[in-house]
Amino acid sequence: MEAMEIESAASLVRKKPRILVKTWLKETERARNNFQIIGQANAETLPPKQQVETLMREVEELIGKTLPQTLLIEDRDAKGVKFLERKLIGEAIHRNIELIWDLLKENHVCKLGIYGMGGVGKTTIMMHIHNRLLNDATFDGVVFITVSKDFSIYKLQSDIGEASKCSIKEVEDEKKRAAMLSEHLERKKNCVLILDDVWEHLDLEEVGIPVRAHGCKFVLTTRSFDVCRQMQCQEKIKIEPLSQEEADNLFLEELGPKMTLNLEIEAIVKSIVKECAGLPIGVITMARSMRGVTDAFQWRDFLTKLKESSMGQTDMEMKLLMNLKVSYDRLGNPDVQQYFLSCALYPEDELIDKFELIELFIDQGLIGGFNTRKEKYDRGLTILKTLGNVCLLEEHWGQIRMHDLIRDMALQIMGVTSIVKARKQLMRIPSEEYWTDGLEKVSLMNNNIKDFPLDMSPNCPKLSTLLLKNGLSHDAVIPDSFFKKLCGLKVLNLSENNMIELPNSISNLVNLRALLLKECRRLRRIPYLGKLTSLRKLDAKCCIRLKALEGLEKLVNLRYLNLARTRIERLPKGMLDRLLHLQYLNFSVNEEDITKLWALETFECYLKNVDDFNKCVRVIEQSNNPRYYNLYVDREKPEFIAEVSDDTRFGNCGNLGGVSSLGTGEMNMRKCDGITNLSGMGPLEYLEELKIKDWENLEVLYGGQDKEVINIPAPTLAHPLFPNLQVLKIKRCLKVKYLFGHGYKSNLPHLRVIKIYYCVEMVGIIAVVTSPPPHLLPFFPSLEEIYVWGCDEMKRVVESEWMPHFPNLRSITVGYCKKMEEIIGGPPPHLLVEEISLQCLEVQGCDNMRKLFPHEWLLHLRNLRSIDIMDCEGMVELISGAGQRQEGSITTPVNSTPSSFQPPISLPKLKQLTLRDLPQLKSIWEVPIKCDSMNYLHVSSCPELMGIPLQLRLRDIEELPYIWVENEER
Repeated sequence: MEAMEIESAASLVRKKPRILVKTWLKETERARNNFQIIGQANAETLPPKQQVETLMREVEELIGKTLPQTLLIEDRDAKGVKFLERKLIGEAIHRNIELIWDLLKENHVCKLGIYGMGGVGKTTIMMHIHNRLLNDATFDGVVFITVSKDFSIYKLQSDIGEASKCSIKEVEDEKKRAAMLSEHLERKKNCVLILDDVWEHLDLEEVGIPVRAHGCKFVLTTRSFDVCRQMQCQEKIKIEPLSQEEADNLFLEELGPKMTLNLEIEAIVKSIVKECAGLPIGVITMARSMRGVTDAFQWRDFLTKLKESSMGQTDMEMKLLMNLKVSYDRLGNPDVQQYFLSCALYPEDELIDKFELIELFIDQGLIGGFNTRKEKYDRGLTILKTLGNVCLLEEHWGQIRMHDLIRDMALQIMGVTSIVKARKQLMRIPSEEYWTDGLEKVSLMNNNIKDFPLDMSPNCPKLSTLLLKNGLSHDAVIPDSFFKKLCGLKVLNLSENNMIELPNSISNLVNLRALLLKECRRLRRIPYLGKLTSLRKLDAKCCIRLKALEGLEKLVNLRYLNLARTRIERLPKGMLDRLLHLQYLNFSVNEEDITKLWALETFECYLKNVDDFNKCVRVIEQSNNPRYYNLYVDREKPEFIAEVSDDTRFGNCGNLGGVSSLGTGEMNMRKCDGITNLSGMGPLEYLEELKIKDWENLEVLYGGQDKEVINIPAPTLAHPLFPNLQVLKIKRCLKVKYLFGHGYKSNLPHLRVIKIYYCVEMVGIIAVVTSPPPHLLPFFPSLEEIYVWGCDEMKRVVESEWMPHFPNLRSITVGYCKKMEEIIGGPPPHLLVEEISLQCLEVQGCDNMRKLFPHEWLLHLRNLRSIDIMDCEGMVELISGAGQRQEGSITTPVNSTPSSFQPPISLPKLKQLTLRDLPQLKSIWEVPIKCDSMNYLHVSSCPELMGIPLQLRLRDIEELPYIWVENEER
């Protein structure tokens, strides 16, 4: 046996040759090589006879040498060397470790992605996992590789080869190296390869990493969700920052056990930890910086520096910032880096509306090269998604936030080219010495600045962005000298301030691209605008005392104009002829003027009545622009609309007769209390979304309220009312009983979603006369979701005879409907033979409901994927008929089967079953239900439930990713 074969065999059993054996193998290998040289020699190169005889004696000695009976000994380092572990603080990190460990034990998971911002603890978690793997006999090996910044396939192969004891050093060809690595790793029955700090997509096959469920498993840590996605990780786990309590405990742990803190310092510690916003690397760095410091004044000074974002003054702080800066450097694209830095101009901990951020990007000229605002918005949203995916930004319900330490890093990068004092309670403008000639961006928003030196005139030729939004006190006056030398200014935001007038020097800012004055409610006058020929955006919305604008007609490059809620009633005739590049317009104008604005994309306008609305819509349709418009009829004007949308809104209208908005895409209707139904409308051919809210007297959308069909001009099948309607939402219409009343016969071919909220008198979606012929029911071929919440009078969501008319219904959700009795009323129609498409059922807080549906429906619901029933006090049986169980039948908690044989019903696609807080639930059904796809089972607070008749194979039960059965001994 060759030395390589012995060592390979040894590695498979986690043993190694004894030293004596290793020496014998080396000597044997040397002798064999010498014999090979002699065998290849010719008469001229043959070695002397004496040398051959010596070699023969050496071979005889090797053959006769006595070796130990046990050639191999235990190799303590066969699986790897343990890392030094840092003590883990907090429940969250332990939960993450257990989650990762459980997933690694799962047979079906072979690729796992761990992601989160820099310094959040990904590496620490995986080092603990690594050590745990070393101690677990079921794993044959673990390899932990930190992917270097100068990453290459060749180097990565070398690192994996060295760590896994695969000899590939002498092989240069990457394909051969990959084959050797793959073969070596495949011989291990169950190994884990961990790649730490991965920054880009890797082709595992190109490296030589064989990933499969029962063999080599692969785990990566990264700061980028995109890397997890691109590498097709089956599970992606985001590591979140610590809670305040966990961060406090980590700080004290790192500070050292001998530190005694008085009450004042304890309070400062909490504030310091809060500045770290739960980032472990920040907490650890701060704590180590203050080890041994006992004087309160030093602690106070340290906190002041943190609040002033003066990080980077010590070696440890600089190391922390450099660690975080790697994410910024890896962005690569300088434009994307500028987008990121712009986010730091907002106050600390600020939740920023994502569309406001995109507008800032556009105003600064960062998003260029696009003809339309829609294209710019798409690019802006893509950039924010990119920054979020690499954990440089966080998204919270459509708003963007920057972590405090990430923001400190951004401010450190901007350095002396910026002044960022947002929300710092400033009362004086920063002194002129800070306004250097290299200054590029200034943010003083959310302050209370009152004092401006009268002759202050900053000389900042490179200053491009000045943000003073909500930054001035009530009586602040900006001196005329202030803007005289700011010739390079491109963005000036003075919104939400209370000045009465602006300094005349603004008129000379010839490079200005955006002038933002929104919500300046005391502003009476804006200086002459005619010289601002570079201006792209003027926003004076809610300047409620502004009566006129001078020089507007000169702004030929204007793209965005918002004069809503000002005292300017109309623009002079012919004004819009000169503003042909407008893409966004929010102002009341003559309908004919719209046709001249060839570039207009978004138009918002307030109209006095429905006649004016129809006239405006006809003009828009004839001109085929704008693409998106918001038209309001007698509606209280909103404070802020940021999102580009195409909808029509009605409010406080007594009559909608004659509305013919053929091009309307979305219609919002609120408080139209004089209207009882919509029969006089339409047809609205392009309407895709209809929202109705707070109508006091609405009784039915279409058709008759009572059983007698009222005489209304109902739409025909050839001319349906809403031929392209996709989403229908109705909320707090207290008198409505049906959406589609008696006599409504039309189809809604594209309707996908019906959502009903708090319509307390609602009886049903469709009013049905007793046993109607099928052809008299409306047909909903595309309906996928029905959502009903807080409709107290509704007893069932759908009647059985409706189901064939909902062939693609996927989801039904019901919540807090007091009188709800069942989801589907009555047994299936006699002629129903095909399966129903229904996949998801969710019921919550329906105390009167005793069952979901009759048992006859089970044969038709084979597509069900999830059933979630929660907080229903009256629920007795999930499926009616379950209580009629034969005497003597016995069930067990899982795999419960009656003792008398009854063939099971199959729900082959059911993956999730949740039964929670059902105090009277006694049974699910009398016959076992075969579930071959179940992967989530949760049963809790169901004290009367004696069995769960799910027929699962034992292997299925063992491999369930999640199973929780409370009181399972019953």
